[in-house]
Amino acid sequence: MDVLHPSHINESQDYSYDDYYSLEASVDYGPCQKHQAKHFSQAFLPVFYSITCVLGIIMNVLLLCVFIKCKTLRRALPLNMVSADLLFTGTLPFWAVYAGDEWIFGHHACKIVTLLYIVGLYSSNLFVGFMILQKYVDIACGSVTRARRRVALCTFLWLLSALAAAPHLYFIEAHEFQGQMICTYHFLHKHGWKIYMRFQMIVLGFCVPLFVLVFSSVVVLRTVARRTLFLQRSRTLTLVMGFTVLFFVLWFPYSVVIFLHSLQELHLISECVTSLHLDLAIVGTECIAFMHVYLNPLAYVFLNRRIWKKMRGRCMAQGENLLGASESTISVSSQDSAVELKALHMYPSPESDDSNAERQSHFLPYVT
Repeated sequence: MDVLHPSHINESQDYSYDDYYSLEASVDYGPCQKHQAKHFSQAFLPVFYSITCVLGIIMNVLLLCVFIKCKTLRRALPLNMVSADLLFTGTLPFWAVYAGDEWIFGHHACKIVTLLYIVGLYSSNLFVGFMILQKYVDIACGSVTRARRRVALCTFLWLLSALAAAPHLYFIEAHEFQGQMICTYHFLHKHGWKIYMRFQMIVLGFCVPLFVLVFSSVVVLRTVARRTLFLQRSRTLTLVMGFTVLFFVLWFPYSVVIFLHSLQELHLISECVTSLHLDLAIVGTECIAFMHVYLNPLAYVFLNRRIWKKMRGRCMAQGENLLGASESTISVSSQDSAVELKALHMYPSPESDDSNAERQSHFLPYVT
């Protein structure tokens, strides 16, 4: 899946970044054969998208269940982060089918899936950044931010993501190309929009969240070091620094490759071998970046001690309940055996088959 769209590589066309999946004829480039990138993406991407989708749904639904059951652990920004990741994850099955074959879902689905994909991608990254910023605000102010402000911030981030996705919705369309249906961008002569969308991803999808994360990490470090105890410092710093490092590791390689592809669009990179390497690089770095759909909730659980203790406590409580149930069953069985022995002493020895059968039927419920 390109940062702009997933599709296919057509071997006989030019080698701009859009051509990673579906290439349009261009007089600026000569034919560049990309057999390796095409075969690798068609074999690897459907499997990766499918696995990522399953893991993303499992992790986000588990965290969502924790938020639903435990009101004290519920926070607006983490809850919206989970919603954004689920929105993004819901588009992966479509891209998995598309990467392995052609677009079979129709024109309207092409626009809707692309819209959800872009909104989910931007909003997820923004919620991660502002979730840590909210942590700083709560520490600095000494109290939890009012619900109205949290709702206003979440609404703003969703609207910002939707506005960022608007150009994608305008240019994306499904049409037939070389006997196959493709879901791709149709820029015509508006080549500047292609460059704009790439830099929009770099700025809004990476630079803005990273800046917010780094700023929040620095100010939280200073604030926590002055105000709280050592144990509280370590917990807060672990959460803040953990998300900052995780975000950088996931998204920095992807952003660098997107920037290099932008240079290719500007004709600053034109070698076919370099273009092939960039296409292979976008597959690898994209897969690393899209792992955020299940690493974000996983990191939130492990870096947030309250949630981790709650989930571990529930698991231990269930284990204790099962153990207690087994112990109670054993004690009941032993009590039943004792009652049975006492009852046997109360009756005389059997002298006829009829009396023996009668007694056996009396003790059967305890035996069984």
